[in-house]
Amino acid sequence: MTRRHQRFALHDVTFAGASLPSATIDCWEDAAGHAQWSARVVTRTGPDLDEGELAGRTADGRAISGHVLVAGRQVGAGGRRETLVEFHGSGDLHGMGEQPD
Repeated sequence: MTRRHQRFALHDVTFAGASLPSATIDCWEDAAGHAQWSARVVTRTGPDLDEGELAGRTADGRAISGHVLVAGRQVGAGGRRETLVEFHGSGDLHGMGEQPD
C-alpha cells in the first residue's frame, strides 16, 4: 500500500552531468512509511552509466536532485530508436520540501 503519491515533470534534467530531455518523477511513501521515488526519461541517446546524480527543475522552479540507479532501458522499435530509461531513487529526493524560486 502506497501513500502520498505525487507525479510531476522535471525540466533541465541532467544525469551524472549529461543533459537529458525532461523526466517524469513519481514519489510516494511505502507501507512502512519510507520515502520512495523513481524517474522516467525518453531519450535518443541513453546514459552509459548505471548510477549517478539525477537533477533538474520543477515547473515552479524548485531544484530537485538525488542519487539514482538505472533500473531498466527499453529501446523502441522504428527509425527514431528512442529509449525509455527508468531510474530508481537511492536515498532522499533533495529539494522536495523547499519553497519555489
